[in-house]
Amino acid sequence: MDAYHIALFFHVVTLVVAAGATAVTKLAVGRRIRARTVGEALEWHDLLISASRLFPACLALFLATGGYMVSIVGAQAWSSGFVIAGLAGVILLLASRTYLGIKAKGLRQVLARIAENGSDAPAPRLIPPRLVAMLPVVNTGIALAVVFDMVTKPASIPLALGVIAIGIAVSGATTLQRPTPVVARALSPES
Repeated sequence: MDAYHIALFFHVVTLVVAAGATAVTKLAVGRRIRARTVGEALEWHDLLISASRLFPACLALFLATGGYMVSIVGAQAWSSGFVIAGLAGVILLLASRTYLGIKAKGLRQVLARIAENGSDAPAPRLIPPRLVAMLPVVNTGIALAVVFDMVTKPASIPLALGVIAIGIAVSGATTLQRPTPVVARALSPES
C-alpha cells in the first residue's frame, strides 16, 4: 500500500459519491415534476438542492487526488491530453453546476412564495428553460467522457478534448430528440 493507491481509492470513491448524488438529483427532479402539491414539490426541490451541494466537494476532491497522482508521475504528465481534458471537464462541470445552482435557487424562491398561500395548493406545472433541462444530461456526458479519458489516457490533447466534445454532443443530442411536453406545446405561441 502506497500513497498513490490511497489517492486512487479516494478518487474512485469520489466518483461513486458523485454518481450517487446525480442519481438522487435526477430522482428529485422527476418527483418534483410529478408532485401534486406545491409543498411536495418544494420538499423534492430541497432534496435536489441538498444533494447537489456534494458536487463542488467532489470536484475539489477529484482535483486534489488527481493532482497528487499526476505529480507523482512527473511534471511532464501535466501536459498530457487526459490531464488537460480532466481539468477541462472539471471546469465545465463547475460552470454548469454554478448556473444550475443559481436557477435552482430562483425556482426555490418561486415555490416558497407559492407555498406561503398554503402548501396544499396544486403544484405549478413549470417548463424549465431548454438549457436547464439539457445541462444535467450533458453533465453526465462530460463525466463519462472524462472517465473514458482517464481510463484510456490519450497523450494527445486534441484527441482527449475531442472525447469530451463527443460526450457533450452525444448527450446534448439526446435531449434534443425528446418530444416537447404537451403542456409546453399548449403554452407555445405557435399553437
